[in-house]
Amino acid sequence: MTLHIKGILGTAVLFVATSVSAQTVTSVSVFATGTAVGGTQPDSITDGDGSVWVEYGNGAVSTGGSGSSTIVQYSTSGTIEHSYSIAGLVDGLKFNPVTGIVWALQNNDGNSTLSLINPATGVVSAPLKYASPPFVYGASSSRGYDDVAFLNGKVYLSYSNPVNPSDPVLQILNQGNTPSGTLTTTNILTAHQTNALFTSSTQNPPDIDSLKSTPSGQLVLTSEGDGLGPQWVTSDGRYTLVSNPGAPGQSVTNVRVTSSAGVNVNAMDDVLFPGATSGTLYVADTGTNKVYAVTLTGLNPDTPIISLGSFDEVALVNPITGVVETPLLTGLTATHGLDFVAGVPEPATGAILLLGFAGLAAAGALRRRSTAA
Repeated sequence: MTLHIKGILGTAVLFVATSVSAQTVTSVSVFATGTAVGGTQPDSITDGDGSVWVEYGNGAVSTGGSGSSTIVQYSTSGTIEHSYSIAGLVDGLKFNPVTGIVWALQNNDGNSTLSLINPATGVVSAPLKYASPPFVYGASSSRGYDDVAFLNGKVYLSYSNPVNPSDPVLQILNQGNTPSGTLTTTNILTAHQTNALFTSSTQNPPDIDSLKSTPSGQLVLTSEGDGLGPQWVTSDGRYTLVSNPGAPGQSVTNVRVTSSAGVNVNAMDDVLFPGATSGTLYVADTGTNKVYAVTLTGLNPDTPIISLGSFDEVALVNPITGVVETPLLTGLTATHGLDFVAGVPEPATGAILLLGFAGLAAAGALRRRSTAA
């Protein structure tokens, strides 16, 4: 049985699965708002060393023309620990577990740079640029770096806005975990490999976005599938699993995400595999300027949780078929970044009541057996 509790936290709908084997949302709360820090449009979220980091885009231009982003370091209880302002639009934000440094990728659609935040000192590095050529800077810059992932000692970057099937969409950063100077990269995946239907420059290219790693050691590259104009009517959101990235045995699996009725998802953002059966999911709802904290239990560690923009929800998706199976949070407006922190959340009130009833029943049975004896 599933209990639908409506009217919680504005338009969001809380789904609480009460069956033992089902996924259970035990609580939903507003973790942070942009209003408290003078920021708007929360998007990327990351965590590390006991802190949760949130990026507010503030309407900054994604090609670096104007504006700045606000990066906020929170405690796990939502207390503001530190705030940073970085020029441009910071779309990719990721805590590096190797060095403890937070990476802020600026301007995902052109004129990209990388800034490094040292939480211990509160110092933000000067922005690092990519080698030009091959990267293009200036008014004609139309590609950029969107997100970063750290896996097995290497650093991987998602490369946005491909035009041709042979254009790279996933690269290795040659400088690794401690970059300095001019950044150079090595291509390891093309646009055609993430969407086999993209065979010419007149067809729909994949709209490259976020990049994460799975607990089993794969990379997860997201293609949002959104866009404007009639040429996009067949576009779809999909994610690409890359095994052994950059190695001779590299393999690629693409999963197109749809509703149960076969409707393509568009504006798909983060795809994450929880790697645990319980924990806290952080969700950025850009449209309401809020970040939600959702505590979950009963998860399959290998079932992806996906931010589904055109469906206004965050949901569990079948990892084989790509069909949306279990909505976790619905009624959102412009859902974007996700982050998951494994742990054991407090049991829901309903679960406590069920345990109490079970205990009373057991005590009653024990009394009956004692009387019969």
